[in-house]
Amino acid sequence: MSTDLSAPPPPPPRERDPIGTPRERGWALALLGMAVALRLLGVWEYRFNSDEPQHAHVVWGWTRGMVQYRDFFDNHTPLFHMLWAPLLAAFGESVRTLFWLRLTMLPLYLAALAVTWLIGRRLLSPRAAWWGTVLTALLPPFFVKTLEFRTDVPWTLLWLVAFQVATGGAPGPARLFLAGLAVGAAAAVSLKSSLLLACLLGSALAAAAWRRPGGDGGDAANDGYAGNDTSRRRTPRAAGRALAAAGAGLAGLAAVPAGVALYFQRHGALDALLAGAVRHNLQVSQHGPAPLKRALILAVGAPLLIVIARWSLRAGPPALARQRLLLALTAGSYLIALEVLWPLITSQTYLPVEPLLCLFVAAAAVGGPRAARQPAAGSRPRVAWGRAFLALALAVELCIDLLHGPLRGDQTGPTTAIVAAALRLTAPDEAVFDDKGDAVFRRRAFVPVLEDITREAMAEGRIADTIPEAILSHRVCVATLASRRLPPRGKRFLDANFLPVGPVRVCGRWLLGAAGQPPYPAAVFQVEIPGRYTILGSGGPARGRLDGTELTAPRDLAAGVHVFAPRSPPPWALLWARAAERGFSPFPTTPGGPRR
Repeated sequence: MSTDLSAPPPPPPRERDPIGTPRERGWALALLGMAVALRLLGVWEYRFNSDEPQHAHVVWGWTRGMVQYRDFFDNHTPLFHMLWAPLLAAFGESVRTLFWLRLTMLPLYLAALAVTWLIGRRLLSPRAAWWGTVLTALLPPFFVKTLEFRTDVPWTLLWLVAFQVATGGAPGPARLFLAGLAVGAAAAVSLKSSLLLACLLGSALAAAAWRRPGGDGGDAANDGYAGNDTSRRRTPRAAGRALAAAGAGLAGLAAVPAGVALYFQRHGALDALLAGAVRHNLQVSQHGPAPLKRALILAVGAPLLIVIARWSLRAGPPALARQRLLLALTAGSYLIALEVLWPLITSQTYLPVEPLLCLFVAAAAVGGPRAARQPAAGSRPRVAWGRAFLALALAVELCIDLLHGPLRGDQTGPTTAIVAAALRLTAPDEAVFDDKGDAVFRRRAFVPVLEDITREAMAEGRIADTIPEAILSHRVCVATLASRRLPPRGKRFLDANFLPVGPVRVCGRWLLGAAGQPPYPAAVFQVEIPGRYTILGSGGPARGRLDGTELTAPRDLAAGVHVFAPRSPPPWALLWARAAERGFSPFPTTPGGPRR
């Protein structure tokens, strides 16, 4: 057997991908399947966050021919609500719609995981991509917040798409246009994009200037920026290409917000959009951490960010290394900026960078950026520790997801009961009073939603507490139960003029009377909200004379003072007649007196 010594040597064998083994791939797929199964259970059982009815109410407003901000209040950018309006119209106005809307988040969750995998496979390794995706799928904040019906789910997906497009190849005009288009759409879904965009742009500049550890300028040569005569002759052309790419990115960034602004301008609601989505949110106070805590965050975060950045550059071709660096700097600087600068932080604020963090954690645990090298001697203990850490992290995530989900049973009752009661008690053209759109399918009497920014502005006098006037002008007879969000004046009015009847409150009040033998003393009471009322006792309709005439049926009562001369024993409750006719009562089903 002869050997041709002149033939080129065979290429070096490719590093075997450990995730290709059936056992490890089976574990990863099984955990992903478990995450999806838990989410499906969570759709029907996990408690509703107060933001979900708010978003559903805004979407419902579009289905009724109203224009967001102009005809009803909202403090989010509108693209999400506009796109979901046809879906809600198809689902109809029912309690089940809340669950169907949640179910529409599942494809976005799956798409976010798929994009996470694509980012990890290209920039890290197939194994890190799989396990980073599994970590993301089960990460409790990501798992819960992407289960809920909220703007942050498509916002997160759009940002992940932007990351994938921006790091998917050379930054030419077409690529930057598509990345800008995704970021612009994300901004039209949530204004939280502003901080993340600033961090992305700053990180792109830093990544372009960063030298790899131990580099001698070779990186620049490999990236096409060598300092020889040829490159100098090409500099004007390269500058032109860079300007064209930047212009394409700006065009993509502006396209969707400009389209949304044009739509609202044509409907006479552009100023209303700016007032609701921008100026209202600027009212938030700059709480944030104390100066010493800010300094501590920067003192710890900045060196840690540098360490992560150097790690991201350690292996692979320069182009891939810089793309990894871009994502590492973006995620790290965004977290630091949030903690130092952002005035109102919620768990969903972190969503777009959580998959990136999970990818980097997985890469550190099971194998990072691909490099054409053999495993270093003595690396087995590090690999074993990495696997143990990964297994522990996944076990903790899974336990938390189970404890906060299926193991606690159905937690959706409080929210669905409010929606069902509002549908049963009110007509489509009647208004209700609720905190943030809890009734979903009815107009709100009080325009601002009672979220943190509104409550803070009301406490400081920048937004007037006109809840009593709103209730009176709309003849509201259905309101949600007392909550911590109610301002003092509105709370006093509701407490004095509404009675709890299960999941909601309706117009009415307790009538004072002393127990004993008849004749019972007359009860004098004030009606603030005119309407049709009845008087109930603990055993059914009360007997007596109302304003001098026998009470034999519900009565229309004007605002003012009224007198009830009872012949049946107390307690008595003045109640909106429609609620009594439809089976709602302030009295408990078991003995023990009125439910207050």
